[in-house]
Amino acid sequence: MSCSGTCPFCGNHPIFLINLYDAKGCLSCNQWLENACSDPECPFCANRPETPSGAFFLLKDSIRRHEQLFRKDWRRKNYQHQHDGEMHHQKQKLLYQELKNKGG
Repeated sequence: MSCSGTCPFCGNHPIFLINLYDAKGCLSCNQWLENACSDPECPFCANRPETPSGAFFLLKDSIRRHEQLFRKDWRRKNYQHQHDGEMHHQKQKLLYQELKNKGG
């Protein structure tokens, strides 16, 4: 997410705020514009990568994993839907055959 202002190191590139780490960085310089805190339990700084580009690669991998899990769940549910529909049609077909045999 782009923020207002420019990088103090390169002077002409936009600054990015990476919400997951609550830190601003410049991808052109590949430097964080804020130091990480020294608290090892900090939810933002404890797992922050060395560079902003590293953060973007981690975010990209995380998004890809979520997409794969969503796709897998969708396929599972879609298969179950198809299977349930097939079973319903088979029951209807058997019922129709029974009624047809009783009437004829």
